[in-house]
Amino acid sequence: MTPIWLRTTHRAVEIGTVVCLLLLSVLLLSESIDLGPGWGESGPQPGFFPFVLTVAMIVGALGVLYANGYREPNLLPFFEASQEVTDLLRVGVPILAAIILVRWLGIYVASGLYLAFFMAWYGRFRWYQALAGGIVLPVIMWLTLREGFNIPMPMSMFYRSGVLPF
Repeated sequence: MTPIWLRTTHRAVEIGTVVCLLLLSVLLLSESIDLGPGWGESGPQPGFFPFVLTVAMIVGALGVLYANGYREPNLLPFFEASQEVTDLLRVGVPILAAIILVRWLGIYVASGLYLAFFMAWYGRFRWYQALAGGIVLPVIMWLTLREGFNIPMPMSMFYRSGVLPF
């Protein structure tokens, strides 16, 4: 019997993605409304841009849903071979791990570890090239976002203990 991931159609994946985006948009919309989606005396309130982007996401998702309703359904399998599922997992699992690690390692350390790991494992770079990429990217991000534009990003537990500047 053929595995389910080789029987799932393009149409099913598109509709599943639309459902996920619409569920996420409900959460984002309520958060942006809590922050205040309006325009104040000094400019946009904190929830203005998330509100606008969420509305755009809803419109796009409904557009995909509408397109699935009127066009000829694409019933070809989304994955044509098991290797495609493996490739997706090889990319998806490390990024999911990096996203989860942001809570403790902050955006800079997590992105550096992700980049170094991905360069060495998937890109087959030499270990010292991967290490250099994993150090250079967070430093450039920190200099640009934190020092240049003064945009606070999630910091690591090493920042809170005074070991790293990020």
